[in-house]
Amino acid sequence: MSDIRSFTARPLSKQQARKDLKDAFRVYLSSSSLAALRLQTESVCTLRQADGPPQTAIAWYASENIQSTVMQISRTLQECYDIKIGEKVSITRAEGPLDNVDIVTLADCSDPEKIAKHGSISESDRSHWEWALDEKLLRCGSLTTGLTFDLELKGQPRSFRVVNIHSQNPHSSHTLFQFTEASKVSLGPVTERKEEKSSGIEVQSTGLGGLSRQIDDINESLSDFNIDSRKPAMPSFYENSRGILLYGPKGTGKTSLLEQIEKAGWKQTFRVGMSTLGRSTHEGEVKLRNIFQEAARSNPSVIIIDQLDFIAPKRTSIESQSLASVLCENLDAIRNTSVLVVAATRHPNQVDDSLRTPHRLGTEIEIQVPTAQDRAEIVRAIRGPVSAGLTDELVDLLAEKTHGYVGADLFALLQLVCRKARQRQLVEQNSTAISASPTDPYSWHHGGFSEDELAISLEIQETDILLSLQEIRPTAMREVFLETPKVRWSDIGGQHDIKKRLQQAVERPLKYPQRMRRLNVNSKKGVLLYGPPGCSKTLTVKALATEAGLNFLAVKGAEILSMYVGESERALREIFRKARAARPSIIFFDEIDAIAARRSSSSGGVNVLTTLLNEMDGIEELRNVLVIAATNKPDVLDPALMRPGRLDNILYIGPPDFEARREILRIWTNKSVVNPEVDLNNLASLTEGYSGAEIVSICETAGDAALDEEEETQQEQDVQWKHFEYALGQVRRQITDTVIEEYERWREGQK
Repeated sequence: MSDIRSFTARPLSKQQARKDLKDAFRVYLSSSSLAALRLQTESVCTLRQADGPPQTAIAWYASENIQSTVMQISRTLQECYDIKIGEKVSITRAEGPLDNVDIVTLADCSDPEKIAKHGSISESDRSHWEWALDEKLLRCGSLTTGLTFDLELKGQPRSFRVVNIHSQNPHSSHTLFQFTEASKVSLGPVTERKEEKSSGIEVQSTGLGGLSRQIDDINESLSDFNIDSRKPAMPSFYENSRGILLYGPKGTGKTSLLEQIEKAGWKQTFRVGMSTLGRSTHEGEVKLRNIFQEAARSNPSVIIIDQLDFIAPKRTSIESQSLASVLCENLDAIRNTSVLVVAATRHPNQVDDSLRTPHRLGTEIEIQVPTAQDRAEIVRAIRGPVSAGLTDELVDLLAEKTHGYVGADLFALLQLVCRKARQRQLVEQNSTAISASPTDPYSWHHGGFSEDELAISLEIQETDILLSLQEIRPTAMREVFLETPKVRWSDIGGQHDIKKRLQQAVERPLKYPQRMRRLNVNSKKGVLLYGPPGCSKTLTVKALATEAGLNFLAVKGAEILSMYVGESERALREIFRKARAARPSIIFFDEIDAIAARRSSSSGGVNVLTTLLNEMDGIEELRNVLVIAATNKPDVLDPALMRPGRLDNILYIGPPDFEARREILRIWTNKSVVNPEVDLNNLASLTEGYSGAEIVSICETAGDAALDEEEETQQEQDVQWKHFEYALGQVRRQITDTVIEEYERWREGQK
């Protein structure tokens, strides 16, 4: 038996194609491919698509110089066997020659206009048509059911399709048969029409994950192009779908979905892109019109347009170049034809408004950033039915850890995971080889093991995934040059109630959305942390981002402000855009009082505050994005910022109590060398009223004093009580009782 190899389908050149269908079922391969498959010219071979039935063809030597991974096929073979250009097809040698045809039955499948003009074939003319068809089929040679060709007799051009073939071997496994002089032609009744070629146009979800809803919406529109007697008749005012617009962030699967739509079973597909249309606007208009005209002649057909915003952008001036008017003209021209236009764009609002009307690109389908369930489906679609070392448990773990990742990110992540796993296994094998053969430590590299011993399947572990997650960032976050904070809850002493409330605000919408819907509870949009300086407000938010594993955007209020009109507002809108694209995410505004001060007739920054309010609770809903703000001056904030639906979760972070101070001291001393005689309870009592930052400063000052003593004595020192006494005298308490009273007074005013 010959080897099974996959080849990429490519079309024949115009010079190679023949009109008599003599070469219709030939598969042209390079000489090396023929040799590898143990085939010769005119050998019978079997084609098989992914999960498809075997189909018979004839191997042929390609006169053109083609690659060993390519096969050239005719347009007729593409249509009969439903093979799309670019598709992967496996080829094997078939057993036995083609069987001869006894009787072939054909049906008239001419256009309704031709039948209406010339009428059906009469009984008296049937024998004449059968004689002419016999000569046509004899020149063709090889036949299969579904083969369609044209014939003209007595000035009547008609189309015929092979509907049934009786061969000398009724149990033959071949789908291709040989028509000989002994074969007979029978012209059957008119039972089919050429339009029925459109039956079965449907987008398959094979290879796509997390897009089931979008595929259902697309197939609902494609049902207009399918002929089905069971479908109810539509009223006279109903029109077929003319256009679909797919939109969503980059990497979410728009191009992959376009490729699946292209393979849905159209008679012909056309692709439109910047490279297709040329450089000049005039050249683009001519080519665009030609594409639409050819599509109208090849019903049912589809026109695919990727990156529509580059081809037909919204006009900003009279001089701006756009092909929107030509597209509109052609979309109106295909009103009564079976032509569908499917376009994709990242930014729908940048597409010319004239195209986004109900009778042009009337169906708009959003492809969103995938949820955890969608991400699991995407990973399983990439992985395929075979586990390939990636178990379902690892898939669920990966889906849970990849907040904000789109399909392209997950694909890149899986590539890196495989490389990490391979490298780890190589290191493990290498160490095993060295320990197994101490006399020849290089035997593993020089063939010390047999091929069977080296044929080890890849095993992916959780560590490979966690290491890869540190290197692959979500697409939406790659423009944000920000290191994810590495602070844990254990690094912060005290504040247990604050930690719990922040965890609930972040984790509940992700872990328990069903419970929240059942009780009609919406997730929190914003949290305001206020309190004296140095009380761990910023550190708490960093720990929240690390522990929750969410995408984290940190913004200092003063950094947004710009001297140029409109720049501050644009920067703020861009921050929220990135956060929405990478959701679930956290936006942290440190020192928010710089941009959200109370509005008055003389104050600046009003437009920035208005933009912030609109982004948080405006027309566009803020979903799965938590806004956390921190300030030392809550009294200067505008009251509108703290109403329900914005920063409505207000938390006071004050100086640590006794337990919190002792925990802060314990955290620091565990990482240092401290004399056992140092009493942390006594030290916690002496630091009453100090902020967390001041307590850490006391510890570091004590450590510096121990270093000074070590340099003087040239002997190693630990941090002793005397060093802490010295530090207490150096670090002064800055949070006075008056400051605490002001915060408490403001808190009482908010109730």
